[in-house]
Amino acid sequence: MDNPITFPTTPEAFNAYQEQLIGRKQSEKEKEVGAAWVEVFNLSYEDGLRQDRNTLAKDLDKLEELMVRHKDNAGVHKFAEASRAWIMEAWRQGKEAAEHD
Repeated sequence: MDNPITFPTTPEAFNAYQEQLIGRKQSEKEKEVGAAWVEVFNLSYEDGLRQDRNTLAKDLDKLEELMVRHKDNAGVHKFAEASRAWIMEAWRQGKEAAEHD
């Protein structure tokens, strides 16, 4: 299945997709968090354009450190794993865009 989010994206588009996934409206706080992470995902897309695997690895390592620090918090793990997937997807889209230019 193709990913319905194309990077770079906007906070509005990302949050609308998240609401679709969870089947409800997001709280203002959830929207703020989503908007902040969209910046990270868009930067990952740019790293993919440059095929910068070093920065991708560092970003993923930071998420791993977060999970280790909060090893007993399932919510943190779920959030970090979702963020990891979006970072990797954005990077992949950037890499593919660079290869097609």
